[in-house]
Amino acid sequence: MNKLYSVVYLGILLTGCGGGGGGSTSISAEPVLIQSQPAVTEFSLKESNPKEAVNIIKSSAKTSHEILVPDGFSLSSERSFNLRIARSEDDSQAAYLSLCSDYQQYKDKSYHINYDSCLLRTSLNDMNYEAMITVTNDTTGLVAVIWFMDGNKRPLIKDWRFE
Repeated sequence: MNKLYSVVYLGILLTGCGGGGGGSTSISAEPVLIQSQPAVTEFSLKESNPKEAVNIIKSSAKTSHEILVPDGFSLSSERSFNLRIARSEDDSQAAYLSLCSDYQQYKDKSYHINYDSCLLRTSLNDMNYEAMITVTNDTTGLVAVIWFMDGNKRPLIKDWRFE
């Protein structure tokens, strides 16, 4: 009988301690509000070879060998962008950059970012950072988040939507 009480007591004790929370490896999925940071003086993403809008060409070809491709037409499935981040001279604090393709912006200007979709994750130790980013044509936009090591500075978020 004494063993039964011990087992019941041990079961209640272990239940009361509860299980640990799920060990998530991703960064918080909570929306982060946009906040300007005087430390960043330039934050740009420019397409290296922008595509020009062209008229849709109608073809009467019935087989593939009858198709005529106009001069200058590219069958490229990717786009390249120059990412540039410049920081002010007085900001010597290290920061971290995440550049992701899967995100959503809400009406209140907050974001939900899927950090598993990041194309680039790197530290920003220098005043200027430049990189060439290549994405597939089905990428509709990119969002960059600069995380400051100073806990008093909120992350800086910038997004770009592609046409």
